[in-house]
Formats: sequence, structure tokens, C-alpha cells
Amino acid sequence: MSQELDIQLRYVGARFDGAKLPLDVLADLPAFRDLVVAYAKQRWREVNTDRHRVPRGFEQSLIFDLVAIKDGSAIPQLSWDRSAAQARLPGFADELQLIVSEAIGQVVGLVTDAANGTFPKALSAEHVRALNRFGSSLRDDEKIEFLGSKDKNGNVVYLDSARRKRLITKVRETYVLRYEGTGLLVGVYAPPDEPLGHVTVLTQDYGEIRISVDNERVRTELGTGIGAEVQFEIEVELDNADNFRSVVELHALTVIDERLAADMERCRSRLQALAELRDNWDDDGAKAVTPAAHRAGGLLLAKRPLLSSRYKIFPTRVGGLLFEFLENGWDLSAEFSPDGSVELFGFQEDGDEELLPLHFPEVSSEFLEQFDKQVGRNGK
Repeated sequence: MSQELDIQLRYVGARFDGAKLPLDVLADLPAFRDLVVAYAKQRWREVNTDRHRVPRGFEQSLIFDLVAIKDGSAIPQLSWDRSAAQARLPGFADELQLIVSEAIGQVVGLVTDAANGTFPKALSAEHVRALNRFGSSLRDDEKIEFLGSKDKNGNVVYLDSARRKRLITKVRETYVLRYEGTGLLVGVYAPPDEPLGHVTVLTQDYGEIRISVDNERVRTELGTGIGAEVQFEIEVELDNADNFRSVVELHALTVIDERLAADMERCRSRLQALAELRDNWDDDGAKAVTPAAHRAGGLLLAKRPLLSSRYKIFPTRVGGLLFEFLENGWDLSAEFSPDGSVELFGFQEDGDEELLPLHFPEVSSEFLEQFDKQVGRNGK
């Protein structure tokens, strides 16, 4: 590997003509370094999942030097010295060089996505602090270009005051998501003389989660349900990598009765059997059910389990799935495409009305809203 990793930022604006870099702009450079470090730490944890913390001396090894200011307008050239990292973290320099390079790419990607109106769901406090300082002195007619980068149109990626404002105001460390599904009740706790107890539910998406529940309800209703399947509707707090943090609020929690559990198991078994089909399963060129279609079908089953006794599930020739069911006087179908998108359509059993196909890119809240409306909200 090369001994140095160079980064060039180009400041564009009248103030920077002739390779001039005003002193108030110099504060951008350590802020940029801090943003890179925040991403480098995040990447280190992703690569080294067996480590809870970055090693001692990690941050001190990510030292950047201002080695030149080039003309056109002003281009500060920052250099990361591999030998300095080797001195502080012996044996890690090669890995650090790759991580720093990826971190710089993530910074550029963050700005690129923001320019296209796409923002991360959340950023850590460390990321936000660095963003609040990087580019803080930019005026309305100025921008920072990341030399060597290109957006989807082939233009160099840049940060200006407008993009920076949109980006910072769109992100925070965590965000809250409404989560519906089914899981297994694996633990209950009802402390004496306390208003709240909690239950532990094993979920498909986030593993075991703890939900605070009224203590009386834990004792009288849920305490005897260990090992039972439950349906829940909660709000969860997730970090910017969609990792579970906590349950914010409980909206609904119900123990599923044995008959419904049996109907759900029938549907799960049917989905699994269809997922094991191979290409040409009909001897006429039909495609195997895709993992995306299988996941989407399973998601509908988890979010609307009360219709399990009515669901009839079939494979489609293109690699998707079809759920057919009768409800609320309608013969309805939810067809999942190979990419996991879904169409809802149907017709009245004893009438002339028809529900023309409604397309949704996934089993989203918008899809579920329309689904509930069509089934008279009895499927929930």
C-alpha cells in the first residue's frame, strides 16, 4: 500500500481566488477530519464485531496534515501518514488505511445523497457535531468540492450552505419506527408493589425485546402465557444502522389463541414449501419463488395474522406469490412480485364494484392502510 492517503477539497468562491484560504475557513479542516473519524469508528466496529470499542490510540492514529494549498480557487491538500498510524497502533496501519479510505467515501456519499434529496434515517451525535462545524463559514455563493468524486450525472460532488442546512436538519442520532408483528413470549416480570412490569418477546427482526406492560395485566393475563405466540404493535427506537435500541411505546399486545396459532403455522408451512420450489416447477418454464417475494408474503402474514384461516397462498409463474382471501364481502388478492413489491386488487362477491390493482413497492404502512380499509379493518 502507499504510505500516504491524500484528500483534496476545492473551495469555490471569490474569497478563495488565488489559492487564498481565509482563517475562518481553516476550522473546516479539523471538522472534516472529525467527520471522517466518526465514519472510521463506525466502520471499524462493523468490521470487528468481536470488539465493543475501538482500540486505544485509534483516534490519535487518524492525524491529517495540511501539506499544500493549491490554486483554482483554493485547494487544501490533506494527507494521512500511514507511518504515524503504525507508530500509534502497530500492526493496524494497513487496515486503518482501508477504513479511512472507506470513511472518506462515506462522507462524499452522504453529501451526494443529500443533493439528491436522500438523507440517512439517523446519524450519531459525533457525526452531527462534526457536520455542524464543517462548512459552517460558507456563504451563499460558495461551495466545497470533493475533487476526484462524481455524482450520478458525472459532476463533482460539492457541499454548499443550502445542502448543508438540509442535511443537518434532516438527521439525528436515532429515530422511531412503528413495528407490528408476531413473536414468542419468552419471559414475564411482575415486581410487587410496582405499577409496571414487563414481558420479553422473541421477534424475527430484532431478537428478544423487552416491553413494559401494566403490572396487573402481566399477572392476570400474560403470566401464564410463556411459550405462547403473541401479536404486537409497538414503537421502537432504532439507530442509524437500524439496530434496535428500545421499545418507546406499546400500542397493542395480544396472546394468540391456539386455533389462530394453528392457522398461522399452516400458512408458514405453505410459504416454506413454496419457497423450496425450483425453476420449472410446473413443467412449463415457471420460475422459483424469489426470496424477496417470500419475505414480503411472510411480512403480510406477520402483520395481519387474524386472516390466516382465510388465506389461500399460491406461487406465480414469474417467481412471486399470490394471497387470495374472502373478507368483508370482497374476493381480494395480494400479489407479490419477484422484487417484493405488492399489488392489491379484487371484486365484490355480490356486486359490480371492482378494486383496480393498487401497486406498492413493499409491505409498507401505506399498503397496510389500504389493506385494512378494504377488509373493514378486521384483518388487524
